Order: sequence, then structure tokens, then C-alpha cells
Amino acid sequence: MQKRLTTIGKSRAVILPKELLELYGFGDEVEIEPTEGGLILRPARKGMSFAEAKEKLFREKRELLERLSNA
Repeated sequence: MQKRLTTIGKSRAVILPKELLELYGFGDEVEIEPTEGGLILRPARKGMSFAEAKEKLFREKRELLERLSNA
């Protein structure tokens, strides 16, 4: 599929069809990953990253984890 870039102020944008947005589960935010051959565009992940989840777990359950490691 080819799309024409649209000028919005001093920026350029790609308008994606509603059907594609729904098909791939796009919400209000996207993740853009630069690659050698171009860009990968995907829906933003909901929730937290693994590192954030690990940090939260250790912060909230530190005492329990320490007791388990000493058992």
C-alpha cells in the first residue's frame, strides 16, 4: 500500500485508514522503531515494561522476597 504524505504545519504525516487502525488495534499512541530498511509502526503497548514491572514488584514485595530467599 502506498500513501501520500500530508503537510501539517511544519511536519509531515501519514493518514491511516480506519480499517487498518481497527485491524491492528491502534489507539491514540504508536511506537515507531527505526530499522535499516525504514520504520516499523505498531500500536503502543498498554501497561508497563518488564523492567518497570520488576521494579514495582521488588519495591512492593521486598520484605516477602527477602524472607523467601532466606528460607
